[in-house]
Amino acid sequence: MGDACGPGGIQTRAVWCAHAEGWTTLHTNCKQAERPSNQQQCFKVCDWHKELYDWRLGPWNQCQPVISKSLEKPLECVKGEEGIQVREITCIQKDKDIPAEDIICEYFEPKPLLEQACLIPCQQDCIVSEFSTWSECSKTCGSGLQHRTRHVVAPPQFGGSGCPNLTEFQVCQSSPCEAEESMYSLQVGPWSACAMPHSRQARQARRRGKNKERDKDRKGVKDPEARELIKKKRNRNRQNRQENKYWDIQIGYQTREVMCINKTGKAADLSFCQQEKLPMTFQSCVIAKECQVSEWSEWSPCSKTCHDMASPTGTRVRTRAIRQFPIGSEKECPELEEKEPCVSQGDGLAPCAMYGWRTTEWTECRVDPLLSQQDKRRGNQTALCGGGVQTREVYCVQVNENLLSHVNAQKDKEASKPVDLKLCTGPIPNTTQLCHIPCPIECEVSPWSAWGPCTYENCNDQQGKKGFKLRKRRITNEPTGGSGGTGNCPHLLEAIPCEEPSCYEWKAVRLGDCEPDNEKECGPGTQVQEVVCINSDAITCRKQDGGQAGIHECFQYAGPVPALTQACQIPCQDDCQFTSWSKFSSCNGDCGAVRTRKRTIVGYIEEACIIPCPSDCKLSEWSNWSRCSKSCGSGVKVRSKWLREKPYNGGRPCPKLDHVNQITENHVFQVYEVVPCHSDCNQYIWVTEPWSICKVTFVNMRDNCGEGVQTRKVSNFRQRSADPIRQPADEGRSCPDTVEKEPCNLNKNCYHYDYNVTDWSTCQLSEKAVCGNGIKTRMLDCVRSDGKSVDLKYCEELGLEKNWQMNTSCVVECPVNCQLSDWSPWSECSQTCGLTGKMIRRRTVTQPFQGDGRPCPSLMDQSKPCPVKPCYRWQYGQWSPCQVQEAQCGEGMRTRNISCVVSDGSADDFSKVVDEEFCADIEPIIDGNKKMILEETCTQPCPGDCYLKDWSSWSLCQLTCVNSEDLGFGGIQVRSRAVIIQELENQHLCPEQTLETKSCNDGQCYEYKWMASAWKGSSRTVWCQRYCY
Repeated sequence: MGDACGPGGIQTRAVWCAHAEGWTTLHTNCKQAERPSNQQQCFKVCDWHKELYDWRLGPWNQCQPVISKSLEKPLECVKGEEGIQVREITCIQKDKDIPAEDIICEYFEPKPLLEQACLIPCQQDCIVSEFSTWSECSKTCGSGLQHRTRHVVAPPQFGGSGCPNLTEFQVCQSSPCEAEESMYSLQVGPWSACAMPHSRQARQARRRGKNKERDKDRKGVKDPEARELIKKKRNRNRQNRQENKYWDIQIGYQTREVMCINKTGKAADLSFCQQEKLPMTFQSCVIAKECQVSEWSEWSPCSKTCHDMASPTGTRVRTRAIRQFPIGSEKECPELEEKEPCVSQGDGLAPCAMYGWRTTEWTECRVDPLLSQQDKRRGNQTALCGGGVQTREVYCVQVNENLLSHVNAQKDKEASKPVDLKLCTGPIPNTTQLCHIPCPIECEVSPWSAWGPCTYENCNDQQGKKGFKLRKRRITNEPTGGSGGTGNCPHLLEAIPCEEPSCYEWKAVRLGDCEPDNEKECGPGTQVQEVVCINSDAITCRKQDGGQAGIHECFQYAGPVPALTQACQIPCQDDCQFTSWSKFSSCNGDCGAVRTRKRTIVGYIEEACIIPCPSDCKLSEWSNWSRCSKSCGSGVKVRSKWLREKPYNGGRPCPKLDHVNQITENHVFQVYEVVPCHSDCNQYIWVTEPWSICKVTFVNMRDNCGEGVQTRKVSNFRQRSADPIRQPADEGRSCPDTVEKEPCNLNKNCYHYDYNVTDWSTCQLSEKAVCGNGIKTRMLDCVRSDGKSVDLKYCEELGLEKNWQMNTSCVVECPVNCQLSDWSPWSECSQTCGLTGKMIRRRTVTQPFQGDGRPCPSLMDQSKPCPVKPCYRWQYGQWSPCQVQEAQCGEGMRTRNISCVVSDGSADDFSKVVDEEFCADIEPIIDGNKKMILEETCTQPCPGDCYLKDWSSWSLCQLTCVNSEDLGFGGIQVRSRAVIIQELENQHLCPEQTLETKSCNDGQCYEYKWMASAWKGSSRTVWCQRYCY
């Protein structure tokens, strides 16, 4: 078949003859009649068959119990019995609805499961209600029967026990009868169906009627004018009958049977029923006719008169007319109008008008709307940058260009105008979006240096006694854009006049180590300050920091030498020392409480802290920057904002700029900002105490010597150094040694150094930005192998690699408040009357919130009760007793009326009958049915008959449950009819009691349990109680 698809293909296979032990032999050794076929027809499946074939799933059959491996069954059923249910699955050709081979459907989808596990619920016995009270005695005199009945509450299911008798009866005695009891009753049967008279009888009746009219005309009407009037009247009657062709009424007849019945239920001769006038056995009737309609008309033109790709179909209509209205039939006429989708035909079909959204250009990016959302006082600031908002307008226009080409230029211009927004069906484009205004880098300068020395403008021309002092600062960044640039930087040099200028001055260079007095190890001492003489001619020499000059020039021009020594202190071992501070305790109280931290010896301190009392969100101003977290090397410094007023009840949330939010132990929010910092490592020195006596650990007995250990205490103190100002005279005290020497070998630690980086700072924005793009930074730190931070030079000397990125971009999300549409108009009331109706209005989100903007409220719908209006409706009254005319029993009629009732519309309200004027404008519809049933046939039992009582009310909807869980069998309701017995001798003629079930929705799980009261003597009360789950 090649590559062809579908049926007609052939599959082949090899067939050979083999011995029972497996070896191949001649074909003649095998029976030729049993040889399997070596080819068969097949169906080649292709991908396009997927649209033609599919699995058809049949319904699951009834759950069948699985044969249990254990012969013993539990005495009491608790959860039901496990079972299996199967279904039929067929591969079908969808267009022809015929079966196909399974292999075709299996090519595209595996065959669904044929069987599944199921659960057979436990047997449920019939549940009945309590008995009613005893009826009156069936006879007013003599011996009779009285009965009481009950109804079915839950039907038997899954093989449960059937229902018990719904009727109990007992003999009752009345006063003796004065007259003899009648043994016979006249019974009428039901009327037969209405039928036409026999054709012969009809012809005879028609002939008799014509003869009578002819004789009447001859005898009674002799006047020509009277005859003419009669003729016109007949013609007018014929015309009326033709006009009322839709009501072709035919009169027929129906009969019924009249019998005399003995109280034993047997028929007797009519003479035994002593009655002067027997009931009618023949009556006229109207022949019932079904509704007749004409043939369908031609289809109307398609409602779609233009071409539209989005919805290309329209509708077309055809109608038919009624030729015969239904007479005496409950079946309504069929639909007289039919619609179907259609597509307009024709080459010159104009395109349909299409509408779409159009927007204006985005406005310029503005930051002030975001500021006003947070604080209205900040909404008028100018020269803002960073994250902002752009807006635009949205309108609806006609968009298809093909249609516009069909109209002239004037109409084209009109078609592009905005139209009603309701014509556009797609989602509305956003009217706001976030944007970013680049922030200019303002010029930043360093702090002013200290004022320089008072010097002459020209040291070579020292005239006058006034001079100048200079101070300077420098540009610390590269300003760009906006108001930036070096041209906008402030001045970098300042000068002020001064008295007694000099071209030379003394300058302190370095403070030497503290040397204790009296050659002690610690205590008060003296530090020597190193000073030098510098040339302060900053103008002529252009040496801003001064150059070093000869000391004799300072003695000549700069005055006396400054003090070269100052007092200092080296702490001793026995000085009072403190432990490190503990962490602060948590705050106690709601507002204005305190927290503490402690250290030993001195005691504890208290520190005030503020816990903001809850209100609308407001943050405090930034605190001062903390000290650097590292006393040596790179660390971080922190500043914070306190949450002064907490948002609640949907208040505006707090703005944050990518800060680290933390919650203290007392649930108080703080916002922290972190930036890197660096501390100089040269401000501390190691101070050592004298070495201890060398303790020998390995002794050489002969030489009484060996290796030992010496120890000393090392402390870390702040350092300042100083160089000798002058050398001592020949007999003066020599300068102290700058190098410490010790004969004992010291244990020297070998440290390793490596780079480390601090944590990232928080996102830093421009001063005039509230959100948008920013920068996060971090710093390098040099860490010793014992974990201590040291000066960066230790790592730099080793030439270690620096693979870290120190700066990175970041974004602070812009706060956008949620924007809502206006409330829609109130809807129509959900109920036309009563107290339960509601009117609803809604609003929608036109702009979702972003970042720290005000979130959207949860309440998007509002409802309110409708104006109170009484509910009037028509309601059936009670059926009258069954009335049998001209007989004692048999088929009769019962009637009922409709009444106007009023209620409040709730299910619990009992309707009250009111005057029918209140329902005058209400169409008489009861239970959704326009046809009023005000009378119906009924059966009046004859004395001694055994009959079925009327149906009971439908029971509650009950589910099939196990342990209060629905098994998915659906709900069921039941009603029943009890048997009424009037004569004990006629019990064999009684019909069976009956029950009827129907499926229902919204059922509940019910459980029935026997309950018993406490014993009272030798008896107690036992009842069945229903539980609802």
